[in-house]
Amino acid sequence: MMKRISYLLYIVSALAFVSSCSTIDDTPADNAATLTVKIAQQDPKTVVTRSVTETIRNVNILVFNAQGNLIGSAYNDSAPTSVSVPVRTSNGCTVCAIANTGSSSYFDGISTLTELKARTSTAVNDPTAMADIMYGEKPSVDITGSTVAQNITLKRLYSKYTFTITPSSDIAITGYQLCNVPNECYIASGNTSNPSTGFAGLSFGAVTTPVYAGTVVNAGPYYIYENLAGTSSASNAPELRTTTNAPAGSSYLLITAKGTGYYAGWTSTYRVYLGGVTNAASPVVDYTNFNINRDFNYQCNIAISGSGANDVRVTYSPTTSTRTNVYFGDATVGNYLYSDGTTGTTTSGKTIVGIVFSNQLSSAEYNAGYKHGYALALTDASVNGPTWGPYASDAGLTKANTFVGYYNDIISGYYGTFTRGYNKSNGSYPAWQIANSYIAKDKSNNNVALPAGTSGWYLPSVGQWWDICANLGKVDLSSQQSSSSATGYVYSGSTATTNVNKAITDAGGTALTPSYYYWSASEYSIYNAPIVIFNLSNVYFETNHKNDMGCYVRAVLAF
Repeated sequence: MMKRISYLLYIVSALAFVSSCSTIDDTPADNAATLTVKIAQQDPKTVVTRSVTETIRNVNILVFNAQGNLIGSAYNDSAPTSVSVPVRTSNGCTVCAIANTGSSSYFDGISTLTELKARTSTAVNDPTAMADIMYGEKPSVDITGSTVAQNITLKRLYSKYTFTITPSSDIAITGYQLCNVPNECYIASGNTSNPSTGFAGLSFGAVTTPVYAGTVVNAGPYYIYENLAGTSSASNAPELRTTTNAPAGSSYLLITAKGTGYYAGWTSTYRVYLGGVTNAASPVVDYTNFNINRDFNYQCNIAISGSGANDVRVTYSPTTSTRTNVYFGDATVGNYLYSDGTTGTTTSGKTIVGIVFSNQLSSAEYNAGYKHGYALALTDASVNGPTWGPYASDAGLTKANTFVGYYNDIISGYYGTFTRGYNKSNGSYPAWQIANSYIAKDKSNNNVALPAGTSGWYLPSVGQWWDICANLGKVDLSSQQSSSSATGYVYSGSTATTNVNKAITDAGGTALTPSYYYWSASEYSIYNAPIVIFNLSNVYFETNHKNDMGCYVRAVLAF
């Protein structure tokens, strides 16, 4: 699932006067107050839904009293760090913030909260060119001469969609097109339906070039305005999300396919309806839900299988991420990373240097140009038990000391190695040094150069070990993502370890050593670091003194 992009606006009392909207409630002047809106971009540990600047520009602040009448407003046309807002003192107010409208007159004539809620974005013919407007509000604010700081979360009006379409070996995808997407939506969040006008039901992104049978097709990214199509209780499974069950106005991906080889001669068309997750801080899959929520990052996995026109099954799995520092790459989990920097599924004719275990990248790595995912080395970098680093010394990493922190930390290994310098030139951090010095070998035990376009090997963060367990292990760890445990079983059973080691050995690598601990790059405290053990009957997280010996090292890289 996914965390949405957010920016914080801190509202505190001060002295100034700026106004842009035309109608303000005429409360007596002796009840005047001023809010200074301090604007700061949140630390970029967020899902990015569009490859545009993250700058907040053209900020409008509108304040409405409990009756919904405008009692204060302000506008700043730059990328401000603060905006002063003249207001009237009042209780139960709603403070609204809108950024990137491009105009000080955008909300001229708005005098009530009802009017603002009815305002829609500008209609567009191509959603990829839509305005980067962001909106947020804070209700139930009491405004006095000493109003305390308030926080407002801004969200984009649209979401990002990417699709991975996987046909079986006798089916070829002949085309796809995104259909029936809105060309505008309400600016304010919290509405329960689409605008009554302006829903054009756009269709765009048609692709009609056939691909070879069995070839995986990656479609997108598409940027789609919020589409509140509604829910359907009859569609409680992927195969029931059909035209018959879908609410009117639902958006869908139209896919055409044909049979090949022995099954040649048939063609089919499929409507794969979008949405499918709840609108929550930590969304979960809900196949009855056809809404496209604003400011989400949807990654949709579609599988098409069967043996003919009357026996073709389509499954749809929408996913987002509950992490707050993740970008989605385009790599496929389980594929191999080759020495030439490409990925694939063959074990012949190529030199495999790693196996893809995640396509969720940290913001730092994505921004550094690694747009695909993470790969796990095929062999251990060390079994000699190096220490992690100095005991009772702060390594300067974000502390991960619960399962929540473990899951979210996918940055420490990269950051510690390449920013803090705990790499091959730093003997104070032996496990880090050994991981960064790792050299892959081919089948003849010859050294293999680091593939072009990769980060270099480094010690994996505990969140990356989490993904190795969940993704290569093919087990669901979502119930553990909110756990406050510091140590214990992240998974009970043999499936995870069996699948992880099979994936590694199938690639020609050496399995993780059962019943031995592996260092993570995360920092639990100044004394300890998290470690992971892949037992034959479970996967276990523990902590270990940084200066202890006996833990193994296996490296990962970003590409």
